[in-house]
Amino acid sequence: MQEVFRSLRHRMSWTSAAKVLKANGYPTSYGWDATLKKILEGGEELDAGKLEDALIEHIVCGQKFTKLYAIDKSAREHLQSKIQLHELTDCPATKSYPYLVSDDELQAGTGDMQVVRSMMNDDGVGLILSSVYWIRKREEISFQEFEHPSDMKQRYDEIVGIVREPVQLFHVVWVPHHRDFLEVRVDSPRGLPEADVHGLHSVLKSRVGTWGDFKLDKPVNLFPAVRPFYEDANEGTVTQMTFQTTTGGIKDEKLPRRRKDADQRTEAYHVAGKEAVEAIAIYRITVEWGFTVDRVTFSPSITLSASGPGGNGAGGNPIISGALIENCIRAADYEFVIERLGIKAKLDTIGMAK
Repeated sequence: MQEVFRSLRHRMSWTSAAKVLKANGYPTSYGWDATLKKILEGGEELDAGKLEDALIEHIVCGQKFTKLYAIDKSAREHLQSKIQLHELTDCPATKSYPYLVSDDELQAGTGDMQVVRSMMNDDGVGLILSSVYWIRKREEISFQEFEHPSDMKQRYDEIVGIVREPVQLFHVVWVPHHRDFLEVRVDSPRGLPEADVHGLHSVLKSRVGTWGDFKLDKPVNLFPAVRPFYEDANEGTVTQMTFQTTTGGIKDEKLPRRRKDADQRTEAYHVAGKEAVEAIAIYRITVEWGFTVDRVTFSPSITLSASGPGGNGAGGNPIISGALIENCIRAADYEFVIERLGIKAKLDTIGMAK
């Protein structure tokens, strides 16, 4: 049981982990330490199997930067067969899967991708690869850590330290049963630079290219979904967007805290500002959905982001090669987001099977 908690804690924010625990009937408190103490002191018989299933779902679907590559039916069947027959790497990550490797193995880990599992479920067939990445994180330092905490409080509002620590990542090459796309999902925890995410994608794409006599083309451009997400007031909640106005201004608008029924589309300042210009060119948007199941609220989100309002796409529009899909606790959350993306980007005209 300690291993599953250790692995969940390594992979998830406390906000996500609390939802996993609640969905599986575990009591929660304020943060990891208090919750683990509450669970262990409760004396109840614990079912590690359910939490292990939740851990696997998060490995496959949680915190992913996904690129879609159009493939035909014959290629899909070929890739699914290749994945199911793929040889696993003989390494600590394979032996410990789905749990986190030991601390010593984590410290000694490299960026090499190791194939640790192939899997098939009702949604598709996937190959799971593990790698270790050193991430720089900001951590708040308590004033009590200093010899004269009251003096430090007078001088600083907060004290932050930068730590560099290894994180075990799980990347997924996924071939759905019901979509004519191959999905390359790179684990994208906070602190992983965007340039490195794209680099990891390139490595995975190259690997897939060695599986047959076909070559993956460019990923699907997802920029056409940006405006439809913005214009559909019934499509989730827009929590952040960046756009250029006809007067040349670049605006980045974000809701710092989630409030009930708050939406950046209808926020008063945004509405008033939009009326003062002829048009806005949106090139970055984050949409979040919320739904409650058995008193647990799930809130998956998608971020589509281009580097600027212009680009090399059709009509001089930007190109968005991938989507950051976050806060997915279950596979159902991820599938919901991909379905909404497919509708907004009209992926059925490219290859998504109905």
